[in-house]
Amino acid sequence: MSRTQSPGATHGAHAPGKVGEVMMAVAMSVGRGAAARALAEIAGLTAEDRLVDVGCGPGAAVREAARRGAAATGIDPSAVSLALARRIAARANQGSGSVLFRQGRAEALPLPDASATVVWSLSSVHHWQNPAAGFAEIYRVLAPGGRLVIAERLVRPGGRGPAAHGLSRDRADEFARELAAIGFAGAGTRLTRVRRSTMILIEARRPVSPDPDQP
Repeated sequence: MSRTQSPGATHGAHAPGKVGEVMMAVAMSVGRGAAARALAEIAGLTAEDRLVDVGCGPGAAVREAARRGAAATGIDPSAVSLALARRIAARANQGSGSVLFRQGRAEALPLPDASATVVWSLSSVHHWQNPAAGFAEIYRVLAPGGRLVIAERLVRPGGRGPAAHGLSRDRADEFARELAAIGFAGAGTRLTRVRRSTMILIEARRPVSPDPDQP
């Protein structure tokens, strides 16, 4: 999946340009079905849900949500990824759910308050420039009782290059604590297997009633 940075674009000297971004977006559209299906099961997604996928990339998890009947919105900063996502979605059988793709970042989601019942992010959070701001935006967008699921590849601390594309257990636990500080309930982490990969999950929900102890 994509992330708040575009899937093939990074800042500074490492930015590969539009050609590299196109190649990365195409590569990311292949072989994502298993992770998307696992994410939908973990989130308990139903046809009654309004899903937001933060860092949707070419949209595999958005299309999976639509196949399950949910109204699904994919958010990504990359115009290249979004163009590919729209093209694939137009040709795919989406089931009964609706699909919408919008350009934006986790730190400034282009969505109304309390407009989603589920927000998820797959292989995206480790690229966010400001995770705390992204978490606050997700809290704003989630309706009371809404669920959040973040899924990342489990990596060892201190990895570089491809080995850094994910979250360590300590970093995931730190994010869970940040979610709790914002006001999320039940924030915690756990491991799961998706085919041959070990994924680390961060799960939380927006409380139905605000916590009076939260600022």
